[in-house]
Amino acid sequence: MKLIPRLFILVFICILAAMASAVYAEVRPAPDQVFKGHELINDWDIEGAEKLAQELIEQNPESGDAHFLLARTDFFKSNYAQAMDRLKYVEGSHQNVKEFKELAKETLKATEHFVSSESDHFIFRYLEGPDEVLLPFAKEALEQSYKVLGDLLEYHPREKIVVEIYPGREYLSRVSPLTLQDIETSGTVALCKYNRIMIISPRFLVRGYNWLDTLSHEFVHYLLTRKSKNRFPLWLHEGAAKFLETRWREETDYLSPIMETVLAGAFENDYFIPLENMMPSLAKLKSAEDVQLAYAEVSTMMEYIAELKGDSFLSYLLAQLAQGQNFESTLETALGTSIAEFQTNWQKRIRSLNLEFIPGHKTLTSKFKKGGEDPEESSYREIEEKRTRDLVFLADILKSRNFVKAAVLEYEKAINETQTLNPILYNKLAGTYLKSGEHDKAKVLLRKSLKHYPHFHTTLLNMGETYFQTQDYPEAQNFYEKAQRINPFNPFVHNRLIQIYNKQELKEKKEFQEQLYRHIE
Repeated sequence: MKLIPRLFILVFICILAAMASAVYAEVRPAPDQVFKGHELINDWDIEGAEKLAQELIEQNPESGDAHFLLARTDFFKSNYAQAMDRLKYVEGSHQNVKEFKELAKETLKATEHFVSSESDHFIFRYLEGPDEVLLPFAKEALEQSYKVLGDLLEYHPREKIVVEIYPGREYLSRVSPLTLQDIETSGTVALCKYNRIMIISPRFLVRGYNWLDTLSHEFVHYLLTRKSKNRFPLWLHEGAAKFLETRWREETDYLSPIMETVLAGAFENDYFIPLENMMPSLAKLKSAEDVQLAYAEVSTMMEYIAELKGDSFLSYLLAQLAQGQNFESTLETALGTSIAEFQTNWQKRIRSLNLEFIPGHKTLTSKFKKGGEDPEESSYREIEEKRTRDLVFLADILKSRNFVKAAVLEYEKAINETQTLNPILYNKLAGTYLKSGEHDKAKVLLRKSLKHYPHFHTTLLNMGETYFQTQDYPEAQNFYEKAQRINPFNPFVHNRLIQIYNKQELKEKKEFQEQLYRHIE
């Protein structure tokens, strides 16, 4: 997800001279030089801004404005301790100065115990411990993204890109403009901002999440911002990131089932998210459903542009914006139509696709872990209808007392009576089928659920277990590996994969899996 800071920065720059005074404030560089430095930061030309700031300090060593500029470049290079040291030379009562100092202080506190691990083009920062299990997967996804997306957009950053993995949503809130309420409501788990990628570890979500595509999504934002000099509009930023987030794994089908459902529903009910309402971030929309709808709108717009002009057009558009060309006029000239008419044509195209609206197919928000919360109690709250909850509660009791057939009847009744396609219900019933040895019934049920929620960890796990119990180890491996990529912190998945590799005499895979498991033990 991308937060666009341009308006804030322009206001900030215009009042810079008045808001930052040095400890020795009588010596100051020319305001236009300071303005240029902050514009370079706004363009994410951090190297250029740093060079200018160092020149200004050499000329004006006691200038608070010059030190403030260099502190910002340090911050954008993820050197938070250096930024805080530099800010000691800066006094100022303006709100923006106070806010930046607070942001730098909170970011330093949030990350001061992080350790680092590097790949060819990325620097990963995280708390030492269980999150180390993420590194092999993250490095693979982002290095492949670097190649595939860099080639597509004709831009390969020279500097290594910082990726910070946070131990919980509270940390993301502390180091970004998002409130805890924003994160909870929208389900936001990652951002690209301040010249880095920020993501919450899947360890802090109940069932993990599709975090590898999320990393690639944020890397698309990084490339778009860098190549366009931060001049790409938010709606197309999000559209391009969603459209391209699966390319690293050679997958072009980006439109998830829930996005198709909410988009079909939008056309049926004539309810859309206007492009202007997406500012300053999709994370600020009022519900997770609106976030999914916004993604569905802008990603299909991006796909439509690619159909009209080809994938290479995006690289051309970014280059034009970096040269100072106006976005709207450049896009309208290329498309041969106004943006308003383009949206009308897009709606006609979407209607022609006959998207499927599936009743009961609802958005699942990111389910964050909460200290002391019982997992079973939490899962009950994810079942909306009271009658369905009661049936599930009764079935759970019957299952716990080994009345398996009676439990199956109650679970089936719950699924038949509910108005939703809740994967929690499907997995409870499928798990009970497995317990009674009804593997074919479990497969049918789980396949149906995967069609609607393809990244639901429990479904992938149960599908793997179905094949494991029937000794189809290659298929079991396929589903357990998918489950691990959604949530690498489930010990059961690790143990099953070790067994599966052992049974297939895959010695190297087994040894690597044992190494991964040691990170989370």
